[in-house]
Amino acid sequence: MSAAQLKRIALALALAVFLWGLVEILGRRGDTISETPLLPALSPAEVDAITIAGDADTIVLERVADTTWTVNGFDASPDAVGTLLGALAEPTAGELIAQNPSSHERMGVDTSSAKRLTIGRGEQVLGEVLVGAQGRSFRSAYARKPGDDDVFLVEGELIPLLDRNVTDWRDKRIVTLEPDSIHGITVERGGARYSLVRTGGTWVFDDGATVDSARVTRLLDAFARVEAQGAAFATPEEARAADFDLPDRRVHLMGSDRSELASLAFDSTDTGFWVRRTGGETIYQLNRWRVDDLTPADSSLRQRE
Repeated sequence: MSAAQLKRIALALALAVFLWGLVEILGRRGDTISETPLLPALSPAEVDAITIAGDADTIVLERVADTTWTVNGFDASPDAVGTLLGALAEPTAGELIAQNPSSHERMGVDTSSAKRLTIGRGEQVLGEVLVGAQGRSFRSAYARKPGDDDVFLVEGELIPLLDRNVTDWRDKRIVTLEPDSIHGITVERGGARYSLVRTGGTWVFDDGATVDSARVTRLLDAFARVEAQGAAFATPEEARAADFDLPDRRVHLMGSDRSELASLAFDSTDTGFWVRRTGGETIYQLNRWRVDDLTPADSSLRQRE
C-alpha cells in the first residue's frame, strides 16, 4: 500500500471520528433541551387555578373546595378537571424545533395568536406556557415559554384539552342516583299522573296495581346518571323563553323516608326538552327519547295480562 493511500485512509478515519464526536455532542445537547420541561410536574393538590387564554375566549378554572371546581363561574365537570390535573402531573417537555423569533407567527406561538396556559396556586404562578398551532398529530402542538425564543414540539394528553370550550368544561350531570336509593317515583305527563312505591323489594303502583318489574328496573337505572345532551345548556334567551311554571312533564324521586331525592321539570321544544332541577337555576337540554326514558307512560310499566 502506497504512502498516498495510507494518507487517504488516515484522513478518512479522522473525518469519521470527527463526525461521530459531533453527532454525540449534538445528540447530548438535543437530549438536554428535550428533557428541560416547559412546565414542571404539578401534583393536583398544589394547583388551585388554571387559565387558558385564547384570542376568542378565556377559560378560567378555579378550585372552590377540595374536589370542586368552577369554570367561568359555572360548576365544572369533575371528570374533565381530573383529566387536566392528571395531564399536568407529568412534566411537559418537547423537541426543540426553532430558535428564531421569525418562526413564532408561522408556528402560532406569537403572543397575538397563541393560547396562554397559566397554572397557579393563590397569587403564585406555578407554570406558564404559550401553545400554538397543531404539530404532527392531534396530540401535538408547538409551544414556548413566554419571553423565550425557543420553540418546542410538545406531544401528550394536555394538548387536545386546551381546545375545549366553556361548555366542554361544564358539569353536565343533572341527576346521579343509585337505583337502590329510590323508593318512590311520581310522574306527571300530559295531564296524567301516576306513582310507584317500593314495598320491601317489590314495586307496585300506589293504587296497588302490579308493575312489570323489568321495565321498572330500566326506569330506575335511567336515573343512575342523567347528563345534558346536544348543546347541553340553554342560552340566556332560551332560558327566558322556557316555561317551568306549567311544565309539560315532571318527575319526583323519593328516598326510603319519603324525602325528596330529586325533582325535575321538563319543557318541550321542537327538538327535545329543556329540563331544570327543582331548586336549581341551570337549564339543561335533553333529547326526547331520553325524557321518555325518565317519564314513561304508566301503561308501559304495568304488568300485561
